[in-house]
Amino acid sequence: MTTPKNQTLMWEARCDPGKGTALEEWLRTTIIPTLWQDEQVASYNAYTSKAPDADRLVIVIDYLTTAPTTLPTEPPPHLLARPAHTWVFQRLDM
Repeated sequence: MTTPKNQTLMWEARCDPGKGTALEEWLRTTIIPTLWQDEQVASYNAYTSKAPDADRLVIVIDYLTTAPTTLPTEPPPHLLARPAHTWVFQRLDM
Protein backbone atom coordinates (compact mmCIF):
# COMPACT_ATOMS: atom_id res chain seq x y z
CA MET A 1 0.00 0.00 0.00
CA THR A 2 1.39 3.40 -0.94
CA THR A 3 1.30 6.52 1.18
CA PRO A 4 -0.91 9.25 -0.31
CA LYS A 5 1.02 12.20 -1.71
CA ASN A 6 0.12 15.79 -2.36
CA GLN A 7 -2.90 16.04 -0.12
CA THR A 8 -4.53 19.32 0.85
CA LEU A 9 -6.29 20.25 4.08
CA MET A 10 -9.03 22.86 3.87
CA TRP A 11 -10.20 24.30 7.21
CA GLU A 12 -13.16 26.68 7.48
CA ALA A 13 -14.51 28.49 10.52
CA ARG A 14 -17.53 30.71 10.98
CA CYS A 15 -16.79 33.36 13.59
CA ASP A 16 -19.09 34.62 16.26
CA PRO A 17 -20.22 38.16 15.31
CA GLY A 18 -17.42 40.64 15.88
CA LYS A 19 -14.79 37.91 16.46
CA GLY A 20 -13.31 37.73 12.93
CA THR A 21 -10.29 39.88 13.72
CA ALA A 22 -9.54 37.87 16.88
CA LEU A 23 -9.74 34.59 14.95
CA GLU A 24 -7.43 35.99 12.25
CA GLU A 25 -4.93 36.92 14.98
CA TRP A 26 -5.20 33.42 16.50
CA LEU A 27 -4.48 31.88 13.09
CA ARG A 28 -1.56 34.28 12.51
CA THR A 29 0.09 33.68 15.91
CA THR A 30 -0.81 30.05 16.65
CA ILE A 31 -1.19 28.10 13.39
CA ILE A 32 1.03 29.87 10.84
CA PRO A 33 4.25 29.43 12.89
CA THR A 34 3.61 25.67 13.11
CA LEU A 35 3.22 25.51 9.32
CA TRP A 36 6.59 27.25 8.83
CA GLN A 37 8.21 24.51 10.91
CA ASP A 38 6.48 21.57 9.21
CA GLU A 39 8.73 20.20 6.46
CA GLN A 40 5.75 18.44 4.87
CA VAL A 41 3.92 21.72 4.19
CA ALA A 42 4.45 22.76 0.58
CA SER A 43 2.37 25.96 0.76
CA TYR A 44 -0.64 27.54 2.39
CA ASN A 45 -3.09 30.36 1.80
CA ALA A 46 -5.54 31.97 4.21
CA TYR A 47 -8.75 33.72 3.19
CA THR A 48 -11.41 35.76 4.94
CA SER A 49 -14.98 36.53 4.00
CA LYS A 50 -16.73 39.45 5.65
CA ALA A 51 -20.52 39.28 5.76
CA PRO A 52 -23.24 41.01 7.77
CA ASP A 53 -24.24 37.79 9.54
CA ALA A 54 -20.76 36.38 10.26
CA ASP A 55 -17.15 36.43 9.17
CA ARG A 56 -15.57 33.26 7.83
CA LEU A 57 -11.94 32.24 7.79
CA VAL A 58 -10.51 29.57 5.50
CA ILE A 59 -7.00 28.16 5.30
CA VAL A 60 -5.89 25.81 2.53
CA ILE A 61 -2.68 23.90 3.28
CA ASP A 62 -0.88 21.84 0.64
CA TYR A 63 1.19 18.95 1.97
CA LEU A 64 3.91 16.97 0.22
CA THR A 65 2.47 13.76 1.69
CA THR A 66 -0.61 12.83 3.71
CA ALA A 67 -2.53 15.78 5.14
CA PRO A 68 -3.78 15.68 8.72
CA THR A 69 -7.53 15.75 9.20
CA THR A 70 -7.49 18.95 11.27
CA LEU A 71 -5.24 21.82 12.33
CA PRO A 72 -2.59 21.16 15.01
CA THR A 73 -4.81 22.90 17.58
CA GLU A 74 -8.37 24.17 17.63
CA PRO A 75 -9.26 27.85 18.14
CA PRO A 76 -10.81 29.06 21.38
CA PRO A 77 -14.51 28.10 21.24
CA HIS A 78 -15.69 31.61 22.18
CA LEU A 79 -14.44 32.86 18.79
CA LEU A 80 -16.59 30.43 16.79
CA ALA A 81 -20.26 30.44 15.86
CA ARG A 82 -20.02 26.66 15.34
CA PRO A 83 -17.24 24.05 15.27
CA ALA A 84 -14.80 24.44 12.38
CA HIS A 85 -15.18 22.22 9.33
CA THR A 86 -12.28 20.38 7.69
CA TRP A 87 -11.82 18.46 4.46
CA VAL A 88 -8.85 16.56 3.04
CA PHE A 89 -8.45 16.57 -0.73
CA GLN A 90 -6.17 14.64 -3.04
CA ARG A 91 -4.59 16.93 -5.64
CA LEU A 92 -5.00 15.77 -9.21
CA ASP A 93 -2.10 15.60 -11.65
CA MET A 94 -3.55 17.59 -14.53
